[in-house]
Amino acid sequence: MRIVSQSEFFNSYALPPSRLGWAARRAREGIEKVQPAPPAEIGACNEELIAMTERYAERHRTREAARSAKSDPELALSDNKLDKSFSNFVSRARMEVEDHGKDSVRGKAAQRLLDGPLNVEVHSVTNVAREDQEAMLRSILNDLEAKHLRDISACGLSASFEVLQVAFKAFAEAMSQAIKTEAAPTFEELQQLKADIASKSVELIHRVNGAYPTTSEEDRKNRSLILGPFALQNDRAAEFYRRNRGQNQLPDVDLDTGADVIVTDEKPQAPVGDVTEPANA
Repeated sequence: MRIVSQSEFFNSYALPPSRLGWAARRAREGIEKVQPAPPAEIGACNEELIAMTERYAERHRTREAARSAKSDPELALSDNKLDKSFSNFVSRARMEVEDHGKDSVRGKAAQRLLDGPLNVEVHSVTNVAREDQEAMLRSILNDLEAKHLRDISACGLSASFEVLQVAFKAFAEAMSQAIKTEAAPTFEELQQLKADIASKSVELIHRVNGAYPTTSEEDRKNRSLILGPFALQNDRAAEFYRRNRGQNQLPDVDLDTGADVIVTDEKPQAPVGDVTEPANA
């Protein structure tokens, strides 16, 4: 058991949520061993801390999964292809009228397209928010498919229309993926969660020190049973920064073993080392 003095946390390191979560889980075990039972507020505070660290871990995983999807480049590419396909389709329809004359079969068919679904400025469709672009093009394509397939065929634009349909489908799928990505937590949200977790850990420390404030053997034992895991993580942080001269970021830990988890290219590697408590410190 890591012995905790009254002034243990006067100087402590900022610990990542995983380390505080590991400590809080072990503190839960310590709380059960305290005799007589500690104030209910201590157990409740520690349970809140555990829940907060678990929520952070879940939200962090969601964000990393969304980032790994890399939907933005795909969305930009599909958006660009759709813009070109739609612009080309409208231009081809206009060229049919110019090349064959407005009184020809092809010219009349093309003019019906231009007076109907294509009676828009191209830039008013392509240079808007992607959500608006998707809605407008979906409406245009549905109208073309429902009422103008004969006109499209008559003026020789069937192949161009198929290209436009394929481009729109790819864009719509990329938009769907982007919506999932946007639903992931933001960096700012995760930072706020980290700050809340840190505040809750400080609250727990104050509550425990308030309940067991003296240098008596009983207070020291009870204080150590609950806060020992936090002190141990503080020790490990100090050792890490001494070893790395403050140049590297303190890694996360495996919640079950307490072993450091090294992350390279967003992929966790095998845990390094395990937590071994000093007999007394």
